[in-house]
Order: sequence, then structure tokens, then C-alpha cells
Amino acid sequence: MKKNSFIWLISLLIFSSALAAQSNGIEFYHFNSDNIRILESILQYNASPLAGTNVSVLGQSSWEDRLNFNQDIRRSLLGSSFSYLGRHFHHTMMMDYESYYDVSDLEPTAYINKNGRLGYQLYWSPADSLSFSLATQGLIRNEQDRYLQDTFRHSDGLHMSANSSYQFEHRAVGAGIHASAERKDMDWEAYQNVSLGASINAHTNSILWDSSFNISRRLDDIFNLMQDQSDTRSFYQKQDEQKRTGLNISTNFQFYPNDKLSIILREDYSEKRTILKENTIRNNGEFFNDMNLGISYDIMPNLNFNISANHLYSIKDFNIAQNMRHVENRILNISSGWEYSPYDSLFAGLGISLQRTSFPENEDWDNDLRNKSARLGWKHYYRDHVRFANWFIYSYREDVYTSGLLSANNHNLESFSYQPAATILFGDRIAFSQEYQIRTDYTDYMFHEKRTDLLFRQLACRYNLVFDSYPYVARSGDDLWFAMPYRSNKGSALLTDLGFSYEENQSAQKELDYYDINYKNRKYIGNLTIKHDVGDFYYFVQPQYSWGTWQEYSLKAGTFWNFDNGSYLEFNLTPISEDLKEIDWRSSVNLSIIF
Repeated sequence: MKKNSFIWLISLLIFSSALAAQSNGIEFYHFNSDNIRILESILQYNASPLAGTNVSVLGQSSWEDRLNFNQDIRRSLLGSSFSYLGRHFHHTMMMDYESYYDVSDLEPTAYINKNGRLGYQLYWSPADSLSFSLATQGLIRNEQDRYLQDTFRHSDGLHMSANSSYQFEHRAVGAGIHASAERKDMDWEAYQNVSLGASINAHTNSILWDSSFNISRRLDDIFNLMQDQSDTRSFYQKQDEQKRTGLNISTNFQFYPNDKLSIILREDYSEKRTILKENTIRNNGEFFNDMNLGISYDIMPNLNFNISANHLYSIKDFNIAQNMRHVENRILNISSGWEYSPYDSLFAGLGISLQRTSFPENEDWDNDLRNKSARLGWKHYYRDHVRFANWFIYSYREDVYTSGLLSANNHNLESFSYQPAATILFGDRIAFSQEYQIRTDYTDYMFHEKRTDLLFRQLACRYNLVFDSYPYVARSGDDLWFAMPYRSNKGSALLTDLGFSYEENQSAQKELDYYDINYKNRKYIGNLTIKHDVGDFYYFVQPQYSWGTWQEYSLKAGTFWNFDNGSYLEFNLTPISEDLKEIDWRSSVNLSIIF
């Protein structure tokens, strides 16, 4: 790892008795695998040498080694600032230095980029609801020439920004406005950006309404790196100018006429336009309008009814007219839940969605999708310690290309799925759970002379035996079990989870009046989790073995120690292998010290 000269300055600040620390920390991270190695460190220090002042130092460094193509990347940053906080003013002087180094087999020479910044920021708040800020920075950059060794290109410039905001509130009405402007001007990087936004909200006992809008505009100068054929030097040449504009409008309306009924209506509109001066073929625009309606009604204390509707219309507009497309989505969902006895409930839902994709300049690609679905769920407790759950899901999708050119792909997909599950609770610390899935998909092509009908079916199951001395019922997430009396555990907790799962998938093609299976796979997974908490320290081990059509070995292991007011040390090890001969040893260490 590259040594950084600023470590002496950081050490001096840490051990200086004249400065009182406010919020300071060091963070260290290391990751290692067969393909990549990463080493990162961060140090942040804040101090108040005088009343109303703050000194801040930030140091960052990272090293990344990509072994697959011998790439070495190094980054370092040293930043410092001095702030003075007055009653209405906040002054900040800032300075930082950043370097970037990248060398690999893909480039003839190393790429080096060094940047320096010196600036001042003023924050002024004459009132609690009104604020202004102004910042200006001088920039210096040295960049390695890609074609000449030990030759640098030099650039300097300015970066200026301004922000303002105002918020007004009176009784049940509130409004706000904010604006910002930014400009950066260097030899081969220049842009300016402005934005303006406003919001308004109001509320009564039964109505809540708020709206906001924001507009923005950004101008960029686009430079390309060129090579001088006479002396092989490189230089930047301005090639184009790009203008990007944006508009966002959002409105949210909520109506609560009584305790049983709620109506929520929301609409979001946004548009983005990109215009280039020279390369006009890349000009494009994006337009979105998303409207949502939600209605919830409590028919009786334990029976509710919900409706949600959504309409989304989007346009992607390219100068390449053939790729212009319009997408319209309409979705309607109706659901109802009935708790027919304490903690036992039934759930039913119906849904339909329509998606239309059209290409105004090439109707051969137009496509319509219609999905219909039905869901039925049941949750039931038997003597409080046994929980059953069942889900029946049916869906039917129609996929249609309206033009004859692609109509051979027109098909209907009908899917049936049944998902039962059961969990048995033994005392307050042991639970045995089992989950199953039975699924069948039928793909029926409309033109059988072009495509063959398909069948897909799946059988899956999973079993888990869990012992948790915390105890289990306290963090099971189940309202009924959490309300049961259980033993408390202080200072130490042990969790073991023994699991086994099986999955089989089969694909078939239709032959006359039967389906011929042409592909199937089976997968078995055995896994064990052991986690032990001791106060602020815990460790875990998760070995897993998969076999069947293919096999894989994996292991997750790690420790975590929380100490000294939020500081922590974390270690993780995750080796992965398919045959135990070539193991990819992946490990990471993360150390964070707060002082």
C-alpha cells in the first residue's frame, strides 16, 4: 500500500492536548480474494481549539489490485477545514489534496492525476426559515500524459456555487422555495448548473395535501483526448456542447373522511431532455407520468378491503426515430383480508395489468402484454404452537406482437402455484419449519406450425430446525408468539439453524397429446448456521454444501466486536469452491475506531 506523508500531520492532531476532540474516528477495511485485493483506510478528526471554531481533518487512502489483468489502483486524499460559527454566519476555509494512480496491462503507461483545492464558504441564516450559502474554490490539476512518460498536462480554474432556501409556515399551511447555481471552469472540464424548486402543503383534520416542483438546467463542454502525431503528445480538444434540462412535479393528496375509509391519490411527472450542439444524433428526451390511487376501507373491525390502481405513461424519444418508443402500464389490484378469529386470517386478491409498448416509426415491434392473477392465502394457528400458512396463486399472461413480422412469438402463459408452510414451536427456544412449492407453467403458442408448446414444472421444499436461546419467540416476528411468556436471557445467546432444501425443475416440449421432458435438474442443499452472542461480541459459522446436477462448497464465517462507545472490529471469511481443488478464499476485515 502506498505510504502517505499526511499521516504525521494526522498523528500530531490526534495527540495534541491543546485540541478537544468532538467526533473522531479511524476506519480500516481489507478485502482479499483470488481476483481482487482491496485495502482502504479513513481518518476523520474534529476539534474546537477556541469557542465557536472547529478544525476538521479528513484523510483517505485506498489500494486496489485486480489480479486478472494486473491492474494496480491507488487513491489518496488529505483534506482540512477551519470553521467559525457565529450567530447568523458560518465561515469555512477548506483545503485538500487528492491523487490517483492507475497502471495495468491494458495501458502503455501509468495514469496519474493530482488535484488540489483551496476555497472559502459562507453560510448566512438571518432567520430560522431563511438561509444563503456561497462557496468559491481554486482548483489545480496535473494529469499524466498517456503517450509520453513523465510528462504532465496542467490545468487550473475556479469552482463556484450558491444556494438559498426559504420556508414559510402558518397554522395549517406551509410553503418553501429553494434555488442553487454552480459553475466549474477548467481547461478541459467546464460546466454550469442551475436549479429552482418550490413546495406547498396544507392539512386539516381529514385532508393532507402537498405538492412540489423542481426545474434544472446543466450545460457541459465535452472534451476528447487527442494525440499529436508530430511528437506523440496528447491534448484535450473541445468537441461538443451538451445541454440537459429537467422538470419534476409531484402532488400527493390524502383524504380521511372517517376512521374506516382512507383515499390516497398521488401523481408524479418528470421529463429529461439532452441536446448536443454537434452530435445531434444522440439527442433524446424522457417523459414519465405516474398516477397512483389507493383506497382502503374497514368493512368491520376485522375485515378490510383495498383497491390500488396505477397508470404509468412513458416516452423515450431518440433522434434515431426508429428506436423511439412509448410505454403505457395500467395496473389494478383488489384485495381483502379477514381475521376471522384472533391471529387467524384469510386473504384474497385479484389483479390485472396491461402493458402496451409501441414504436411510432416501426410498428413491427409493437407489443401488448396482459397479466391476470388471483391469490388466496390462509394463516391458521393450532393450539398456538403450530402455525400453518397456505398460498394459492394463479396467473395468466397474454404476450402479443400486433405485427405479423414477429407474431410467431405470440403466446399465452398459464401458471399454477401452491405454497404451503408450517412452523412448529417447542417451548420458547426451538422451532421446526417446513416450506413447499409446487408450480406448473404452460406456454401455449398461437401459431403451432412456427413454435412448439412448452411445459415447465417445479417442486421445491425446505426444512429448518432452529434453536435460539435469546429466546426464539422474542425475535420470531410473530405477534402471537411474541406475546407468550418466555425466559429472558442476558449477556449471552446461542443460535443454531440446521437446514435442508431440495429443488427439481423440468422442462418439456409438447408432442401430439403429451409432453416430452427434454431437460431437468436437481439441487440439494444442506447448511448449518451457528451464531453465538456474548455481550458486545459475536461469532458465526455457516457451512453449506450443494449437490445434484452440480455441486458447490461454501462457507461463511466471521466475528464482530463492538467496543468503546461505538467502535467495532469485524472479520468475514467466505471461501467458495466447486470441487475443493481450487478454492477462492474471500476474506474481509473492517476496523472502525471512534475516539
